[in-house]
Amino acid sequence: MIAISAGVLVMSLLLGAGLARRAAYSQATSDLQRKVPALTVSIEQLRDQLAARAAELQGNGAGIRRLISAVLKVSDGSIVGITADGQVVQGRVVLSGDKTTASIAPKAGADNTPLLQLPPGLDVGDLDTAKLLRGERQTGRDGTVVFVAQPLAKTGDITPVVVISQPVSTRPFGRSGGAFLVAGGIAFAVSLLASYLLARRLTRPIALMSDTTAQLAAGDLGARVPLDPNRDDELSRLGRALNGMAAQLEAARGNERAFLLSVSHDLRTPLTSIRGYAEAIADGAVDDPESRARAAGVITAEAQRLERLVADLLDLARLDAHQFSLTPRPVDAAEVVSTAVNAFVPSARELGIRLDLDASVPASADVDPERLAQIIANLTENALKYAATKVLVQVAASGRQLLVSVDDDGAGIAAADLPHVFERLYTARAVPGRKVGTGLGLAIVRELTHAMGGTVRVDGLSGGGTRFTVTLPVLTAQAP
Repeated sequence: MIAISAGVLVMSLLLGAGLARRAAYSQATSDLQRKVPALTVSIEQLRDQLAARAAELQGNGAGIRRLISAVLKVSDGSIVGITADGQVVQGRVVLSGDKTTASIAPKAGADNTPLLQLPPGLDVGDLDTAKLLRGERQTGRDGTVVFVAQPLAKTGDITPVVVISQPVSTRPFGRSGGAFLVAGGIAFAVSLLASYLLARRLTRPIALMSDTTAQLAAGDLGARVPLDPNRDDELSRLGRALNGMAAQLEAARGNERAFLLSVSHDLRTPLTSIRGYAEAIADGAVDDPESRARAAGVITAEAQRLERLVADLLDLARLDAHQFSLTPRPVDAAEVVSTAVNAFVPSARELGIRLDLDASVPASADVDPERLAQIIANLTENALKYAATKVLVQVAASGRQLLVSVDDDGAGIAAADLPHVFERLYTARAVPGRKVGTGLGLAIVRELTHAMGGTVRVDGLSGGGTRFTVTLPVLTAQAP
């Protein structure tokens, strides 16, 4: 960045100098073009007087020629002649038109003044004789000298040409060039310092983010980008986004570790029971019919528990991979909910829990009935685990929404645990003597509900207890 700033400044100085010199040349040429018309008029008038008094003066027109020279001197000009064959002549012959006295190089004499020659800095090759013989004005430059050549009326065989020139200073900034260079040097130093500070301000956060990214890639998910809380630019926002991503990765790794530990525990417990009873049967320790029936019942129950856990894991895996099949169609949601809840009546009776259902009004909804039944089954099973005396399931249509709520009168869920109840393997409460699930059922409820375009939330009830509410879009506002 410093090199770029230095290059830009140098290029600006060079460009400025070039433009200043070009402007000086252009201004000098314009000044000469404004001056030459008046000068040519004066010269023409004096030449006319010289021609009119030629007989009287008998060729001795030195006074008028000196007057012409004076006019040229005042105007910083000179006059030369061009013959018909394109040769440039200088001297008094230019005014007399007598070709016999013409010479390419001026001779010494009183009339061969510098005003009757090409101006200093110009030579014969600078004049476009063909153009001047056609009566056209010529402008040009030779080195640092700009000139304007204006042809006059032809005198004999010679065409006089008035040439006025002006040297242009090669110092683009004139007398203030030194001050300008000093100012340019100061500006250059300031720009270098500003570029260095700006480059450091930009590159230091990038370097810190690069180091943090390398640490994250190496497995250190606790690495964070040190940020200035007072800065709020693009790099600071990028650093905060990187820190947020790192925090999410760290949380995801923690959840993954907890998931693996929980699944391992949930798999190991039933497998231990199955293995123990299987070994007891193999060793003959269970020889009476009652003991064998009890062992078989335990093995069956634990196997069913394993089957349910594996099924839940597969469901979550399919949901994560977006491979979960949904076949929504118009159904009576109240009937689907009733069928799912009635399947838990024997379990509720065995637990001493009253299971009530309020689904008297049909509600037509565009949903997948199997997945809706799975949602209701998971919520009902969860409520039976924590209810004290009763569970209430209600179905209602509100506007263009289907509302299904599942209430239990248990101890409720702490406010701090409410945001986490739909996380995988999260169990917020336990009831002595009842098996708590794997923590996957509510996670599946959330994923299935979202897949069908609905929402699910959990709220605490006044006086104790918990309510889960599922909201799904319905096909019609009212049941037929």
